[in-house]
Amino acid sequence: MFDHPYVWVGFALLALAALISLFLVRKRGEKIEVDSAVDHDHHAGHNHQAPPADQVLLTPQEGDFSSVHAGKKWTGGCKFDPAEVRRSRFMAGPKIDTTNLPAPNPVVVAAINQVSIDNLKDTMLKLSGEIPMMVGGKSVQIATRNTYHPELGIAMSYMEEAYKALGISVSRSPYKVRGKTFENLVAVIPGSVDPKKVLILGSHLDSTAGRPWGIENKAPGADDDGSGSAAVLEMARIIKGLKLPYTVQFLHFTGEEQGLWGSYAYSDIVAAAKTDVIAMLQIDMIAYCNKPGNRLDIHDGVNKNGSHEIVVKFFRAIKRYGININPVDTHNNAVTDRSDQAGFLDHGYKAVLISEEFSDDGFNPNYHSLNDRVVNCNMPYMTEVVKAVLVVAAEYGGLN
Repeated sequence: MFDHPYVWVGFALLALAALISLFLVRKRGEKIEVDSAVDHDHHAGHNHQAPPADQVLLTPQEGDFSSVHAGKKWTGGCKFDPAEVRRSRFMAGPKIDTTNLPAPNPVVVAAINQVSIDNLKDTMLKLSGEIPMMVGGKSVQIATRNTYHPELGIAMSYMEEAYKALGISVSRSPYKVRGKTFENLVAVIPGSVDPKKVLILGSHLDSTAGRPWGIENKAPGADDDGSGSAAVLEMARIIKGLKLPYTVQFLHFTGEEQGLWGSYAYSDIVAAAKTDVIAMLQIDMIAYCNKPGNRLDIHDGVNKNGSHEIVVKFFRAIKRYGININPVDTHNNAVTDRSDQAGFLDHGYKAVLISEEFSDDGFNPNYHSLNDRVVNCNMPYMTEVVKAVLVVAAEYGGLN
């Protein structure tokens, strides 16, 4: 019977079907292996749609946050709205005068010279789970900082201990979403002259690899936003020695990837206390640059609440101190409700988002994936960005 040609054809078809099934199983296995990573078509706009309702672990209810907040925008893009970027790409923003600059302040020069690329890289490697960290006297290596995952708490403890080692006051600021408690980390250096005036330097400690509405066991988040978290800690170390006239608060928000939860909650606290916030600088994704020019985007929501004032300070400070960064006044609404400056803008404060290039051809291709690791970051570029933010922070802190 095996000599019949139709039998051999049948065996061949069965073998082919088995190979196809094995291939599909292996492909499905690869998808499971990469945990929560998603593919991004970066020229199609980094599209994230709102998560299916039956997959969301938690959603805010009325009363969790102030009604002034619109909520995080999920559709139309990821960290930015690509359609808005394209619309405004060739539009000229307000002219910024960078002439008649005073000589660099020697105290500030000494401060920016203290920015350590080794410190920044070490913190990012630990937060992204690439090397162990010491927490509570024990060596621990994490794999995720997903808001729902216990390992975010380990990362927070590490940062908390780092501030205490620097002699900086630090505490946790709890908030609730549908009755479940989460925490932000707040470090404070009181002002030496007028401590009631407050500058806020923000970052978000949580991370995602593309499925933020559920528990992610792997989410390194080196750039997003391990870079901002490391930058804020490094600036705190340096600012402590400056004894600035005004108070500086260093924030590490959580729940950013789920819907700006932590910053909404903290901005509500700040507004309720009628805190005199001079400015809020949100540092979110500052470690990717794969094009010449060292571009740095500064987003002011088209001068919302007079926030263009902060953009001007960046342009002037970068030129005054010869920092190797090319600032760009994005002059659009591409990041509206997409990062933690939003909650403060909602309450009428001046605030900006400071980021690497947010455009179709300059955006980090490792965004929200398992490839968001330190090896794919541009650490010399990031160091220059930190210097620029540090200068502006010193000026807002009362040192000119």
